Amino acid sequence: MTHGEPAMPPLAARTAPTTWSAWSDWCPQIFGPFSVEPEVRFGRIAARSPQFSTTSSAGGDPVLIGSAAGADAAEVAVRARGELLERMGNVLAARAAEASPALIATHAELRRRGAPVLDPAPWSGPESRAAHQLWVTARSLLSDAEVLVPAGLAFLQHRPPAGCTAPVRAGSTGLAAHPDRSAAVGHAAWEILERDLLRRSWQSPTVLPPAAHPVLGELTPAVRRVCEHLGLQATALILSAAGACTVAVCLHTPDHREQTFGARCGPHSHRALLLDRAAHEALMVRWSMGTAAVRRAQERLALTGTPVSAVDHALWTYHGGQDALGYWLRHEPRTPLPPQAERLAPVDPVRLLTEFTAQDVLAIETTPAALRDEGSAIVRLIAPGTRPLPATAHPGSGAPPHPFG
Repeated sequence: MTHGEPAMPPLAARTAPTTWSAWSDWCPQIFGPFSVEPEVRFGRIAARSPQFSTTSSAGGDPVLIGSAAGADAAEVAVRARGELLERMGNVLAARAAEASPALIATHAELRRRGAPVLDPAPWSGPESRAAHQLWVTARSLLSDAEVLVPAGLAFLQHRPPAGCTAPVRAGSTGLAAHPDRSAAVGHAAWEILERDLLRRSWQSPTVLPPAAHPVLGELTPAVRRVCEHLGLQATALILSAAGACTVAVCLHTPDHREQTFGARCGPHSHRALLLDRAAHEALMVRWSMGTAAVRRAQERLALTGTPVSAVDHALWTYHGGQDALGYWLRHEPRTPLPPQAERLAPVDPVRLLTEFTAQDVLAIETTPAALRDEGSAIVRLIAPGTRPLPATAHPGSGAPPHPFG
């Protein structure tokens, strides 16, 4: 790292709890990564289990990590813990479904039976309709009807049972955990909108161009002081579509080097909060460039030359694989940030999703039974009219690898 950032404190991954009552004792590690500004805080918490797959972000270990950044230590701890909980609950729900597979079939077979089933072709091509897959039950948020979906779309780190394949693999977008189920559903819906709008704009910046604004002076004093100490500028790229406001923040040097990105989506009246969260995320991505796990990922990326994982994409952008900011902005002028919209009636992100895509939104409960009894909800949303940011740049698309970790 540069500019004298402190070394990363070690993160110990605890063994995943066998009872959910033990989970209540888990506390994230909260620390100030920048000595110049103690009010910028990062939080991390990790769990280890043979039921988890290895990941590059965990240095190749079977570890799941939750992280968050912000000014308030208690709030950062809650969000870091929630991120780990949503991932851990989803993976453990996957293992339970895989251990007792209730329905293995092809999409074509289910259609012949007249079952309500989600077509996997938009995610994995028409040939996936003939693939034997594990199917699980989702519920429409429009009609409350049951719909069968591929387990690969429902679960992180899906391990297909014997005789099955998983043509499609889901990421963490659309996962959420919260004591209140409706809040979890809303969080997941905003996240899906965020990623889909970013994807549409990144792949077709002339069709959905972001409005670009220099925002260093709009950041909270603590984040601004860190950026000034590191010699960074901040540019916000704002996408307004579907009644939602997606804010991407790029931190970069004056000559557009060392770019890191963060993003958030929500109502237009929450733009200041979205800007703050996105800037903290971009700062956390920059800080992570000096961690051991990212250095190992950089060695692998140097061999392959093609970013695939989220860590790869962030590395590729930070180390100059492309000028992501220059590509995205093209000839769009940068203008001062306009006033924030007034707070109006609450906005329903599920309604925005269905109106934007003209399609249904499906919910899958992935809460382990013991945790459900304690009043927590973990959900996975699938919005068939949206797509995640691609893991690899599509040949012929004209779009370079996206810059989001």
